[in-house]
Amino acid sequence: MPALVSRQISTPESNISVQNGTKVPSTTSCGLLVNAARKGNVDVIRFLIYLGADVNEYYDGVTPLLAAAIAGQEAAMTELLQNDASPTARDSEGCTIFKLLLDNGHYNIAEMLIKKYPDLTVTDPRLPKGEKWLREQFEEISDNVKDPKSKPSKEILEYLISGQLPQEEGRSVSDVYWEHILLRYIGDVPLDIKRNYSRSLRLSLMGTFDRFFLGHEGIKESARLLNSKLPTTAYTIEGTVVDGDGGWVTERWSYHDAYGIDVRDGIDSFLIDSEKGKIMVKMINYNVCEKTKG
Repeated sequence: MPALVSRQISTPESNISVQNGTKVPSTTSCGLLVNAARKGNVDVIRFLIYLGADVNEYYDGVTPLLAAAIAGQEAAMTELLQNDASPTARDSEGCTIFKLLLDNGHYNIAEMLIKKYPDLTVTDPRLPKGEKWLREQFEEISDNVKDPKSKPSKEILEYLISGQLPQEEGRSVSDVYWEHILLRYIGDVPLDIKRNYSRSLRLSLMGTFDRFFLGHEGIKESARLLNSKLPTTAYTIEGTVVDGDGGWVTERWSYHDAYGIDVRDGIDSFLIDSEKGKIMVKMINYNVCEKTKG
C-alpha cells in the first residue's frame, strides 16, 4: 500500500494570549499544537493545552495526534492521548491512525498503541491484530450474504493481506465491489478511490446528507462526511446482491457503536464497469441517529 507523504505544516502567525487573567485561544491554536506535535515538543504541547487548545481540532487535514503519528513522535502522542485526543480520528483523506503510522514505518509505535489501548479496534492487516480482525469480519460478511453468487471471494481477502494486488482492469463486478468494501474496513480510503472509482463517477447521497458529487473529489468528500458521523468500524453488512451480468450491486447495511450512534436504513447501489474495473455510479442512503442525553 502506498506510503503517505508527510505534510508540511506552516507556522501560524498569531498565538494564544492571556487577557485580564483569562485564557484566550486564538484561531491558530490548533496549528501551533499540530506543529509542536510534529516536532515532539511535549513542553509546548502541555502549555498550549493549558491555554485551552483543542486536542481534537483539525489543522491542514490532521489532528495533533495524527500529526505526531505521521512524524513518529511517541512522547507527543502519549501526552495528547492523556489529554483525551481521539485515537479514532482520521485525516482528511480518510486514513486511520494505524495506516498513518505504518505507512511511515512506525511499527513499534503502532504496537505501543495497541498495548496501551487494548479495546481500540485495529483494522490494518499489516499488524497481526488487524489481520485477525479482518479475517473475522470477512467471515461475518460472507455469512450475512445469503446469495451464493454474491458472496465475496476469499482471494480478495488474501491479496489485500499480502499487498499483492491484481491489475485494476478486467476485474469482475463482484471483485471490484468487495475490494471496495474490504479496503473501507481496513481504513485505506485513498487506495479504494484510486483502484475502484472512476474519475467520472456520479454519486448521490440521501438521508442525513442530501448531496450530489462528481469524480474522485466527490467520493473523497462523501467519505469525509461519513467518517464525520460514523467514527468507528462498527458496520454490519446485512445483505448484498451482485448482478455480474447487469453490472450492478445493491448492499444493505447498518451501524451501531459504543457511543450510541446508529444507522438502521443504510443502502448503497452501484453500477460497475468490469472492463474498466471501476464504479461508475453510486447511490447512498443512510440516516444517522445519535443517542440523546437523558
